[in-house]
Amino acid sequence: MPTTETQTAAIVGMLTAATGTEPTVDRTPDCIRIEAPLPDDLGAAQRQAVLLALAECDRYGHIRTADGATVWAELDKEE
Repeated sequence: MPTTETQTAAIVGMLTAATGTEPTVDRTPDCIRIEAPLPDDLGAAQRQAVLLALAECDRYGHIRTADGATVWAELDKEE
């Protein structure tokens, strides 16, 4: 099984390729959180790629504000 850091790098790469944006990564004692802004012109293939990346995570979600949309994903750290 890949380490959490390896999974993080893979998901960041997948989200970067799908969105054309640079995700942010925050590390806490319990998990790693990845956030990626979504461009307004995200096509169907890119949306599918985003969903495939999120499916690799322990938790994920979508935030929409007046400034735009962002997806987030969390990976639990190994014990």
